[in-house]
Amino acid sequence: MQHPTRTLVSLDTGIDEQSVRASLPVSTEIQIVGIVRGVDETWTTLHETPADLLVVACSGYSERTLFLITSVAKERPGMPIVVLAQDSPDGFLRRVFEVGADDAVRLPESPEQVNFMLEKVLVRKGAAGNMKEQGNAPMICVLGPKGGTGKTVTTSNLSVALAQTGKSVSAVDLDLQFGDLALAMGVRPETTIYDLIQSGGSLDAGKLDAYVMPHPSGVRVLVAPTRPDQASSVTPEFLREVYPLLRATSDYVVLDSSPGFEPEVISAIDNSSYVCMVGTLDTLSLKNTRLGLETLDLMGYDSDRIVLVLNRADSRVGIDDEDVLAVVGRRPDVRIPSDIEVTRAVNEGRPIILAQPDSPAAKGYRALAEEFLTREGQPVSANGAEPKERAAQALDPAAKVNSDVNGKSTQEAREPRKRLRLSSRRR
Repeated sequence: MQHPTRTLVSLDTGIDEQSVRASLPVSTEIQIVGIVRGVDETWTTLHETPADLLVVACSGYSERTLFLITSVAKERPGMPIVVLAQDSPDGFLRRVFEVGADDAVRLPESPEQVNFMLEKVLVRKGAAGNMKEQGNAPMICVLGPKGGTGKTVTTSNLSVALAQTGKSVSAVDLDLQFGDLALAMGVRPETTIYDLIQSGGSLDAGKLDAYVMPHPSGVRVLVAPTRPDQASSVTPEFLREVYPLLRATSDYVVLDSSPGFEPEVISAIDNSSYVCMVGTLDTLSLKNTRLGLETLDLMGYDSDRIVLVLNRADSRVGIDDEDVLAVVGRRPDVRIPSDIEVTRAVNEGRPIILAQPDSPAAKGYRALAEEFLTREGQPVSANGAEPKERAAQALDPAAKVNSDVNGKSTQEAREPRKRLRLSSRRR
Protein backbone atom coordinates (compact mmCIF):
# COMPACT_ATOMS: atom_id res chain seq x y z
CA MET A 1 0.00 0.00 0.00
CA GLN A 2 1.39 3.40 -0.97
CA HIS A 3 1.96 5.78 1.93
CA PRO A 4 0.31 9.22 1.88
CA THR A 5 2.29 12.15 0.49
CA ARG A 6 4.30 13.54 3.38
CA THR A 7 3.95 17.31 3.11
CA LEU A 8 5.99 19.99 4.86
CA VAL A 9 4.44 23.48 5.04
CA SER A 10 6.82 26.46 5.27
CA LEU A 11 5.41 29.82 6.43
CA ASP A 12 7.12 33.01 5.37
CA THR A 13 7.25 36.08 7.60
CA GLY A 14 3.99 38.04 7.47
CA ILE A 15 1.68 35.19 6.40
CA ASP A 16 -1.20 34.38 8.75
CA GLU A 17 -0.89 30.77 9.90
CA GLN A 18 -4.62 30.32 10.46
CA SER A 19 -5.50 31.35 6.91
CA VAL A 20 -2.98 28.83 5.61
CA ARG A 21 -4.31 26.06 7.85
CA ALA A 22 -7.84 26.82 6.64
CA SER A 23 -6.74 26.14 3.06
CA LEU A 24 -4.83 22.92 3.69
CA PRO A 25 -6.63 19.77 2.55
CA VAL A 26 -7.90 17.17 4.97
CA SER A 27 -7.18 14.00 3.03
CA THR A 28 -5.87 10.52 3.57
CA GLU A 29 -3.61 11.10 0.53
CA ILE A 30 -1.92 14.23 1.98
CA GLN A 31 -0.17 13.95 5.35
CA ILE A 32 1.04 17.21 6.92
CA VAL A 33 4.29 16.30 8.68
CA GLY A 34 4.99 19.80 9.93
CA ILE A 35 4.17 23.50 9.72
CA VAL A 36 7.31 25.57 10.26
CA ARG A 37 8.19 29.23 9.91
CA GLY A 38 11.25 30.69 8.23
CA VAL A 39 13.99 29.45 5.91
CA ASP A 40 16.32 28.11 8.61
CA GLU A 41 13.67 26.03 10.36
CA THR A 42 12.45 24.74 7.00
CA TRP A 43 15.95 23.55 6.07
CA THR A 44 16.45 21.89 9.44
CA THR A 45 13.11 20.10 9.21
CA LEU A 46 13.75 18.95 5.63
CA HIS A 47 16.99 17.31 6.76
CA GLU A 48 15.46 15.72 9.84
CA THR A 49 11.96 14.76 8.67
CA PRO A 50 11.15 12.67 5.58
CA ALA A 51 9.05 14.76 3.19
CA ASP A 52 7.72 14.18 -0.33
CA LEU A 53 6.22 17.61 -1.01
CA LEU A 54 7.06 21.18 0.05
CA VAL A 55 4.34 23.82 0.34
CA VAL A 56 5.61 27.38 0.76
CA ALA A 57 3.12 30.02 1.97
CA CYS A 58 3.91 33.71 1.65
CA SER A 59 2.29 37.14 1.57
CA GLY A 60 3.42 39.68 -1.00
CA TYR A 61 6.76 39.70 -2.81
CA SER A 62 9.28 37.68 -0.80
CA GLU A 63 12.97 37.27 -1.60
CA ARG A 64 13.17 34.75 1.26
CA THR A 65 10.60 32.56 -0.50
CA LEU A 66 12.49 32.80 -3.80
CA PHE A 67 15.73 31.86 -2.05
CA LEU A 68 14.12 28.87 -0.36
CA ILE A 69 12.56 27.59 -3.60
CA THR A 70 15.84 28.01 -5.49
CA SER A 71 17.80 26.14 -2.82
CA VAL A 72 15.35 23.25 -2.51
CA ALA A 73 15.01 22.92 -6.30
CA LYS A 74 18.79 22.57 -6.63
CA GLU A 75 19.40 20.30 -3.65
CA ARG A 76 16.29 18.14 -4.12
CA PRO A 77 15.35 18.40 -7.82
CA GLY A 78 12.78 15.61 -7.52
CA MET A 79 10.75 17.26 -4.74
CA PRO A 80 7.56 19.05 -5.91
CA ILE A 81 7.21 22.64 -4.67
CA VAL A 82 3.85 24.42 -4.47
CA VAL A 83 3.44 28.07 -3.45
CA LEU A 84 0.40 29.39 -1.56
CA ALA A 85 0.49 33.13 -2.26
CA GLN A 86 -1.59 35.75 -0.48
CA ASP A 87 -1.75 39.25 -2.02
CA SER A 88 1.17 38.47 -4.33
CA PRO A 89 1.63 40.37 -7.61
CA ASP A 90 1.73 38.56 -10.94
CA GLY A 91 5.40 39.44 -11.33
CA PHE A 92 6.21 37.54 -8.16
CA LEU A 93 4.32 34.44 -9.29
CA ARG A 94 6.28 34.49 -12.54
CA ARG A 95 9.50 34.57 -10.52
CA VAL A 96 8.56 31.60 -8.34
CA PHE A 97 8.09 29.52 -11.49
CA GLU A 98 11.40 30.73 -12.90
CA VAL A 99 13.33 29.61 -9.80
CA GLY A 100 11.77 26.16 -9.65
CA ALA A 101 8.22 26.08 -8.20
CA ASP A 102 5.90 23.55 -9.83
CA ASP A 103 2.64 25.39 -9.23
CA ALA A 104 1.08 28.28 -7.30
CA VAL A 105 -2.29 28.89 -5.65
CA ARG A 106 -3.66 32.27 -4.66
CA LEU A 107 -5.09 32.48 -1.16
CA PRO A 108 -7.76 32.34 0.06
CA GLU A 109 -8.72 29.08 -1.59
CA SER A 110 -10.83 26.08 -0.56
CA PRO A 111 -9.10 22.95 0.79
CA GLU A 112 -10.68 20.95 -2.05
CA GLN A 113 -9.11 23.15 -4.72
CA VAL A 114 -5.73 23.14 -2.97
CA ASN A 115 -5.93 19.36 -2.72
CA PHE A 116 -6.66 19.16 -6.45
CA MET A 117 -3.65 21.34 -7.26
CA LEU A 118 -1.36 19.27 -5.05
CA GLU A 119 -2.49 16.03 -6.62
CA LYS A 120 -2.03 17.49 -10.11
CA VAL A 121 1.53 18.51 -9.29
CA LEU A 122 2.32 15.09 -7.84
CA VAL A 123 1.00 13.32 -10.93
CA ARG A 124 2.88 15.65 -13.27
CA LYS A 125 6.10 15.38 -11.30
CA GLY A 126 5.75 11.62 -11.10
CA ALA A 127 5.26 11.38 -14.85
CA ALA A 128 8.35 13.49 -15.44
CA GLY A 129 10.30 11.30 -13.01
CA ASN A 130 9.22 8.16 -14.85
CA MET A 131 10.36 9.69 -18.12
CA LYS A 132 13.75 10.46 -16.62
CA GLU A 133 14.05 6.85 -15.47
CA GLN A 134 13.29 5.67 -18.99
CA GLY A 135 15.98 7.92 -20.46
CA ASN A 136 18.11 10.89 -19.50
CA ALA A 137 19.77 11.92 -22.74
CA PRO A 138 22.48 14.59 -22.69
CA MET A 139 21.02 18.05 -23.30
CA ILE A 140 23.27 20.70 -24.86
CA CYS A 141 22.40 24.38 -24.49
CA VAL A 142 24.06 26.39 -27.28
CA LEU A 143 24.70 29.80 -25.76
CA GLY A 144 26.07 33.09 -27.02
CA PRO A 145 25.59 36.26 -24.94
CA LYS A 146 26.12 38.37 -28.07
CA GLY A 147 23.97 38.04 -31.16
CA GLY A 148 25.63 37.19 -34.47
CA THR A 149 28.12 34.66 -33.12
CA GLY A 150 26.60 31.77 -35.06
CA LYS A 151 24.53 30.01 -32.39
CA THR A 152 21.79 28.92 -34.75
CA VAL A 153 24.22 27.70 -37.40
CA THR A 154 26.11 25.82 -34.69
CA THR A 155 22.88 24.27 -33.37
CA SER A 156 21.74 23.10 -36.81
CA ASN A 157 25.09 21.62 -37.82
CA LEU A 158 25.82 20.06 -34.43
CA SER A 159 22.38 18.40 -34.48
CA VAL A 160 22.89 16.96 -37.96
CA ALA A 161 26.47 15.89 -37.17
CA LEU A 162 25.24 13.92 -34.14
CA ALA A 163 22.44 12.42 -36.21
CA GLN A 164 24.96 11.26 -38.83
CA THR A 165 26.65 9.13 -36.18
CA GLY A 166 23.42 7.19 -35.78
CA LYS A 167 22.07 9.11 -32.78
CA SER A 168 18.46 10.26 -32.49
CA VAL A 169 18.51 14.02 -31.99
CA SER A 170 15.93 16.63 -31.03
CA ALA A 171 16.61 20.34 -31.58
CA VAL A 172 14.64 23.11 -29.86
CA ASP A 173 14.56 26.77 -30.91
CA LEU A 174 14.52 28.80 -27.68
CA ASP A 175 14.94 32.15 -29.42
CA LEU A 176 11.22 32.59 -28.86
CA GLN A 177 10.79 36.01 -30.48
CA PHE A 178 13.12 35.82 -33.47
CA GLY A 179 14.06 32.16 -33.83
CA ASP A 180 15.62 31.11 -37.15
CA LEU A 181 16.44 27.46 -36.56
CA ALA A 182 13.70 26.25 -38.91
CA LEU A 183 14.95 28.61 -41.63
CA ALA A 184 18.57 27.54 -41.15
CA MET A 185 17.60 23.86 -41.45
CA GLY A 186 15.11 24.31 -44.28
CA VAL A 187 12.18 23.10 -42.18
CA ARG A 188 8.68 24.42 -42.84
CA PRO A 189 7.21 25.72 -39.54
CA GLU A 190 3.87 23.96 -39.96
CA THR A 191 3.62 23.45 -36.20
CA THR A 192 5.49 25.36 -33.48
CA ILE A 193 5.94 25.27 -29.74
CA TYR A 194 3.24 27.94 -29.53
CA ASP A 195 0.79 25.59 -31.27
CA LEU A 196 1.73 22.89 -28.76
CA ILE A 197 0.84 25.19 -25.86
CA GLN A 198 -2.42 26.31 -27.47
CA SER A 199 -3.52 22.70 -27.98
CA GLY A 200 -4.29 22.43 -24.25
CA GLY A 201 -4.65 19.25 -22.23
CA SER A 202 -1.91 17.14 -20.69
CA LEU A 203 1.49 16.79 -22.31
CA ASP A 204 3.06 13.44 -23.08
CA ALA A 205 5.65 12.06 -25.50
CA GLY A 206 3.06 11.12 -28.12
CA LYS A 207 1.50 14.56 -28.16
CA LEU A 208 4.89 16.28 -28.27
CA ASP A 209 5.93 14.14 -31.23
CA ALA A 210 2.96 15.44 -33.20
CA TYR A 211 4.28 19.01 -32.93
CA VAL A 212 7.95 18.50 -33.81
CA MET A 213 8.98 18.94 -37.43
CA PRO A 214 11.08 16.22 -39.09
CA HIS A 215 14.32 17.06 -40.89
CA PRO A 216 15.72 14.78 -43.64
CA SER A 217 18.73 14.03 -41.43
CA GLY A 218 16.44 12.48 -38.83
CA VAL A 219 16.66 15.45 -36.44
CA ARG A 220 13.33 16.40 -34.84
CA VAL A 221 12.89 20.18 -34.62
CA LEU A 222 10.64 21.95 -32.13
CA VAL A 223 10.16 25.28 -33.90
CA ALA A 224 9.96 28.69 -32.18
CA PRO A 225 6.78 30.79 -32.44
CA THR A 226 6.42 32.46 -35.82
CA ARG A 227 5.45 35.85 -34.32
CA PRO A 228 7.17 37.77 -31.49
CA ASP A 229 3.86 38.39 -29.66
CA GLN A 230 3.46 34.63 -29.16
CA ALA A 231 6.72 34.28 -27.24
CA SER A 232 5.26 35.23 -23.85
CA SER A 233 3.07 32.11 -23.95
CA VAL A 234 6.14 29.88 -23.69
CA THR A 235 7.00 29.85 -19.99
CA PRO A 236 9.97 28.25 -18.20
CA GLU A 237 7.65 25.90 -16.31
CA PHE A 238 6.18 24.61 -19.58
CA LEU A 239 9.67 24.05 -20.98
CA ARG A 240 10.56 22.09 -17.84
CA GLU A 241 7.78 19.68 -18.83
CA VAL A 242 9.06 19.43 -22.40
CA TYR A 243 12.72 18.66 -21.62
CA PRO A 244 12.22 15.29 -19.84
CA LEU A 245 9.98 14.08 -22.67
CA LEU A 246 12.58 14.97 -25.30
CA ARG A 247 15.41 13.46 -23.25
CA ALA A 248 13.47 10.23 -22.84
CA THR A 249 12.84 9.87 -26.57
CA SER A 250 16.20 11.09 -27.95
CA ASP A 251 19.89 10.26 -27.65
CA TYR A 252 20.77 13.98 -27.66
CA VAL A 253 18.79 17.20 -27.21
CA VAL A 254 20.26 20.45 -28.58
CA LEU A 255 18.83 23.84 -27.54
CA ASP A 256 19.34 27.00 -29.60
CA SER A 257 19.05 29.83 -27.07
CA SER A 258 18.41 33.53 -27.50
CA PRO A 259 21.13 36.13 -26.78
CA GLY A 260 21.36 37.07 -23.12
CA PHE A 261 20.15 35.36 -19.97
CA GLU A 262 16.37 35.46 -20.33
CA PRO A 263 14.25 33.31 -17.95
CA GLU A 264 13.83 30.53 -20.52
CA VAL A 265 17.60 30.52 -21.15
CA ILE A 266 18.38 30.34 -17.43
CA SER A 267 15.94 27.45 -17.09
CA ALA A 268 17.56 25.70 -20.06
CA ILE A 269 21.02 26.12 -18.55
CA ASP A 270 19.84 24.75 -15.20
CA ASN A 271 18.43 21.66 -16.91
CA SER A 272 21.25 21.08 -19.39
CA SER A 273 24.06 18.54 -19.32
CA TYR A 274 26.42 20.84 -21.22
CA VAL A 275 26.65 24.46 -22.29
CA CYS A 276 28.16 25.07 -25.72
CA MET A 277 29.40 28.66 -25.53
CA VAL A 278 29.90 30.21 -28.99
CA GLY A 279 32.08 33.25 -29.61
CA THR A 280 33.80 34.88 -32.55
CA LEU A 281 37.23 36.37 -33.11
CA ASP A 282 36.48 40.01 -32.32
CA THR A 283 36.94 41.98 -29.11
CA LEU A 284 33.23 42.66 -28.53
CA SER A 285 32.29 39.00 -28.83
CA LEU A 286 35.23 37.84 -26.72
CA LYS A 287 34.36 40.36 -24.00
CA ASN A 288 30.75 39.13 -23.93
CA THR A 289 31.92 35.52 -24.00
CA ARG A 290 33.99 36.22 -20.88
CA LEU A 291 30.97 37.82 -19.20
CA GLY A 292 28.86 34.83 -20.18
CA LEU A 293 31.37 32.43 -18.62
CA GLU A 294 31.49 34.56 -15.47
CA THR A 295 27.69 34.50 -15.27
CA LEU A 296 27.70 30.70 -15.56
CA ASP A 297 30.23 30.59 -12.73
CA LEU A 298 27.98 32.79 -10.57
CA MET A 299 25.12 30.38 -11.33
CA GLY A 300 27.26 27.55 -9.99
CA TYR A 301 27.54 25.83 -13.38
CA ASP A 302 30.37 23.28 -13.53
CA SER A 303 33.11 24.61 -15.84
CA ASP A 304 33.94 21.05 -16.90
CA ARG A 305 30.51 20.90 -18.56
CA ILE A 306 31.19 23.98 -20.73
CA VAL A 307 32.48 23.54 -24.28
CA LEU A 308 33.91 26.76 -25.71
CA VAL A 309 33.59 27.11 -29.48
CA LEU A 310 35.43 29.82 -31.40
CA ASN A 311 33.62 30.60 -34.64
CA ARG A 312 35.42 32.02 -37.68
CA ALA A 313 38.56 31.10 -35.78
CA ASP A 314 41.08 31.64 -38.59
CA SER A 315 40.04 35.22 -39.41
CA ARG A 316 43.07 37.48 -39.73
CA VAL A 317 41.93 40.36 -37.57
CA GLY A 318 45.00 40.90 -35.40
CA ILE A 319 43.85 38.63 -32.56
CA ASP A 320 45.81 35.46 -31.80
CA ASP A 321 45.42 32.56 -29.38
CA GLU A 322 47.17 34.37 -26.56
CA ASP A 323 44.80 37.33 -26.94
CA VAL A 324 41.81 34.97 -26.71
CA LEU A 325 43.24 33.38 -23.57
CA ALA A 326 43.92 36.78 -22.02
CA VAL A 327 40.40 38.09 -22.69
CA VAL A 328 38.25 34.99 -22.16
CA GLY A 329 40.35 33.21 -19.54
CA ARG A 330 40.47 29.84 -21.31
CA ARG A 331 41.35 28.39 -24.68
CA PRO A 332 38.63 27.24 -27.07
CA ASP A 333 37.83 23.52 -27.07
CA VAL A 334 36.80 23.52 -30.74
CA ARG A 335 37.53 25.95 -33.56
CA ILE A 336 35.26 26.47 -36.56
CA PRO A 337 37.19 28.08 -39.44
CA SER A 338 35.84 30.83 -41.66
CA ASP A 339 34.08 29.46 -44.72
CA ILE A 340 32.05 31.40 -47.28
CA GLU A 341 30.14 28.20 -48.00
CA VAL A 342 28.45 28.54 -44.60
CA THR A 343 26.64 31.70 -45.68
CA ARG A 344 25.62 30.08 -48.95
CA ALA A 345 24.32 27.03 -47.11
CA VAL A 346 22.30 29.20 -44.72
CA ASN A 347 20.76 31.04 -47.66
CA GLU A 348 19.77 27.67 -49.13
CA GLY A 349 18.36 26.45 -45.83
CA ARG A 350 20.80 23.53 -45.67
CA PRO A 351 23.33 22.93 -42.89
CA ILE A 352 26.88 23.15 -44.26
CA ILE A 353 27.56 19.63 -43.02
CA LEU A 354 25.08 18.41 -45.67
CA ALA A 355 25.54 21.04 -48.37
CA GLN A 356 29.37 20.84 -48.38
CA PRO A 357 30.39 17.86 -46.23
CA ASP A 358 34.09 18.18 -47.13
CA SER A 359 34.34 21.90 -46.40
CA PRO A 360 36.55 23.11 -43.53
CA ALA A 361 33.52 24.32 -41.56
CA ALA A 362 31.72 20.98 -41.91
CA LYS A 363 34.79 19.23 -40.55
CA GLY A 364 34.81 21.68 -37.66
CA TYR A 365 31.21 20.90 -36.76
CA ARG A 366 31.95 17.16 -36.93
CA ALA A 367 34.82 17.81 -34.49
CA LEU A 368 32.33 19.56 -32.20
CA ALA A 369 29.98 16.56 -32.33
CA GLU A 370 32.93 14.28 -31.55
CA GLU A 371 33.77 16.47 -28.55
CA PHE A 372 30.38 15.69 -26.99
CA LEU A 373 30.51 12.02 -27.96
CA THR A 374 33.91 11.74 -26.30
CA ARG A 375 32.69 13.45 -23.15
CA GLU A 376 29.81 10.97 -23.00
CA GLY A 377 32.26 8.08 -23.38
CA GLN A 378 30.74 7.06 -26.70
CA PRO A 379 32.73 5.76 -29.68
CA VAL A 380 33.73 8.42 -32.16
CA SER A 381 33.21 7.59 -35.85
CA ALA A 382 32.19 4.10 -34.83
CA ASN A 383 30.77 3.39 -38.28
CA GLY A 384 33.80 4.70 -40.14
CA ALA A 385 34.02 7.28 -42.89
CA GLU A 386 32.25 5.33 -45.60
CA PRO A 387 28.90 4.99 -43.79
CA LYS A 388 29.07 8.69 -43.00
CA GLU A 389 29.58 9.46 -46.68
CA ARG A 390 26.70 7.20 -47.64
CA ALA A 391 24.45 8.91 -45.09
CA ALA A 392 25.43 12.33 -46.44
CA GLN A 393 24.72 11.20 -49.99
CA ALA A 394 21.33 9.82 -49.03
CA LEU A 395 20.37 13.07 -47.34
CA ASP A 396 21.95 15.37 -49.92
CA PRO A 397 21.98 14.10 -53.52
CA ALA A 398 24.22 17.02 -54.52
CA ALA A 399 26.97 15.55 -52.34
CA LYS A 400 27.09 12.31 -54.33
CA VAL A 401 30.60 11.33 -55.37
CA ASN A 402 30.87 11.10 -59.16
CA SER A 403 33.64 9.48 -61.15
CA ASP A 404 35.67 11.28 -63.79
CA VAL A 405 36.99 9.83 -67.05
CA ASN A 406 40.14 8.51 -65.33
CA GLY A 407 38.09 6.59 -62.77
CA LYS A 408 38.97 8.94 -59.93
CA SER A 409 36.23 10.42 -57.80
CA THR A 410 35.70 14.16 -57.68
CA GLN A 411 36.34 13.92 -53.95
CA GLU A 412 39.79 12.46 -54.65
CA ALA A 413 40.40 15.18 -57.22
CA ARG A 414 39.76 17.78 -54.54
CA GLU A 415 42.02 16.04 -52.01
CA PRO A 416 45.19 18.14 -52.61
CA ARG A 417 43.35 21.27 -51.52
CA LYS A 418 44.92 22.75 -48.42
CA ARG A 419 43.02 21.90 -45.25
CA LEU A 420 42.80 23.94 -42.14
CA ARG A 421 43.86 22.37 -38.88
CA LEU A 422 41.14 22.02 -36.29
CA SER A 423 42.08 21.77 -32.66
CA SER A 424 39.86 20.33 -29.98
CA ARG A 425 40.75 19.66 -26.39
CA ARG A 426 39.51 16.49 -24.74
CA ARG A 427 38.75 16.32 -21.05
